[in-house]
Amino acid sequence: MAEIIMGIDHGNGNMKGVHVNFPCGLVRYTSEPGRFMNEDILEYNGVYYTLSETRMPFKADKTVDEDYFILTLFSLALEAKERGITLSGKDIVLGVGLPPADFGQQAPGFKKYFMEHSKHGISFRFNGKPVNCYLKNVLVSPQNFAAVMCYKASLFRQYRTVNCIDIGDGTVDLLVIRKGQPDLSVRVSDRSGMAILRSEISNSIQQNYGIHLESSDVEQVLMQEATILDEEVVREIQKMAGDWMQRIINKLHAYVPDFRTNPAVFLGGGSLLLKQQIEKSSDFKYIEFIEDIRANAVGYEKMTALHIQKRQGV
Repeated sequence: MAEIIMGIDHGNGNMKGVHVNFPCGLVRYTSEPGRFMNEDILEYNGVYYTLSETRMPFKADKTVDEDYFILTLFSLALEAKERGITLSGKDIVLGVGLPPADFGQQAPGFKKYFMEHSKHGISFRFNGKPVNCYLKNVLVSPQNFAAVMCYKASLFRQYRTVNCIDIGDGTVDLLVIRKGQPDLSVRVSDRSGMAILRSEISNSIQQNYGIHLESSDVEQVLMQEATILDEEVVREIQKMAGDWMQRIINKLHAYVPDFRTNPAVFLGGGSLLLKQQIEKSSDFKYIEFIEDIRANAVGYEKMTALHIQKRQGV
């Protein structure tokens, strides 16, 4: 069989592939739903699924149920569509990742999760068309490290130490890289991601101004996009975001006492939403951003390809 390498980032807020990005939300149906506005419908084991903008609750362990496997099938199908390839009859090598703090403990189980679900092959229907392929292998990499090595490799040739901060929807992850290798003594995953900030802001604005904000309303303000909200409300949202960012930095100071001594690389969707607050912070002297929110997926795919090449002696 022909072999296809697919890098997928199983985020708490969004699923990302090299070319795709969508919220981690699913709707289940016991019978085939009507297709609305070219909505994608996936059928697996007699159950039908569509994607939803309403994200699932945070899961510290993504292997507790079938949800992330179904989201993986969506990722594979949508990624194949973007690449103009077919999955049927192919061997899939999956590149995935876990936060640095969870990597050592959860990596074997994460690989097993996908292999067990695929031990008899992968068979599903996507928009009515059958897909039959085989999962050949799964390579689990440390989150952040894969992305930074792909996008900011030049920093490691210049500096002995680089601090990597990934602000996601469910967690804020810190990884310190020294001489091009992860410092295993500093692996932090704090469950204070953007979902908590959005909730705090929405609750505060509801209580103080009587305005109900959706997540997209909050993100619109943080991205400094056009809004009809009163300037006072906009200022309050920006202030709360700044205060929240400072709380995160204060937590991370327990592991890195001073971020002004080495470069800091920010990645993840949250870092882009909070870019203004991060750039204004006096806690950092040198900052770079990875602006591609699919960076981890890109990194996983490249690291998987390198692993295969090394194994084959290429």
